[in-house]
Amino acid sequence: MTTPQTITVPITDQQHLLFLFIPLKKGVLAEAMLAAEQVKEAAKLTAAAPVGDLRKTTGVHYFTIYTQADGQPTPGIPVPGFQSYPGKDVLVVMSIYDGQFDAYISAFFQIDAIVKGLDTLLLLMDETGIPNVDPQGKTSAYYINKMGGVKKNPLAFYCLLMRYNFGDPVLSAGDSDNKNREYTFGTNFPGLTVAKIIDNYPNADKIWPAVPGQVNYQFPTALKPDCK
Repeated sequence: MTTPQTITVPITDQQHLLFLFIPLKKGVLAEAMLAAEQVKEAAKLTAAAPVGDLRKTTGVHYFTIYTQADGQPTPGIPVPGFQSYPGKDVLVVMSIYDGQFDAYISAFFQIDAIVKGLDTLLLLMDETGIPNVDPQGKTSAYYINKMGGVKKNPLAFYCLLMRYNFGDPVLSAGDSDNKNREYTFGTNFPGLTVAKIIDNYPNADKIWPAVPGQVNYQFPTALKPDCK
């Protein structure tokens, strides 16, 4: 039996999981979703901005944004799902991203509209009453906002996000060393970054144009399995 080839995947080409559970003030879920939508749309509209194709610098493959009100069950399933901290609503954000955690987050700081959306989310957060969390400490939403926002306080913002991040920025997709990990994170294509897809896929600029409006996508409705 031959020994399999070993391929080293550089940190910049690795994929990681972001899985945030952000505590919010009660009653601001609509505002939180609006701010999150602002960030998403700003990233889309600036894909061909002077800073370059933001899809390549952020390296986001997929993402999900979800809100849940305090004390409400996750809809549509018969078992408990996501939960808010008692007395607070929660914003859940999940994404698969390329490279280092800090590089991924800081790439969004290049666009003012995105920074504005992130700063708005800080104002909607509620970190009071959470064990071992200082709601006015130097990595708190309150402090970051007081000191000028996320762009002026990047390290504090990284630490704020990591406080509520279930994802482990050390565990790479496809890494076979999952001992003592909270989850398994797999992939069929280790090291396949967003930048590599855009740069090497035939006609990528036509299939996924950087400028919105050049192509319209239609998504016929998929069928659910018939479980009756």
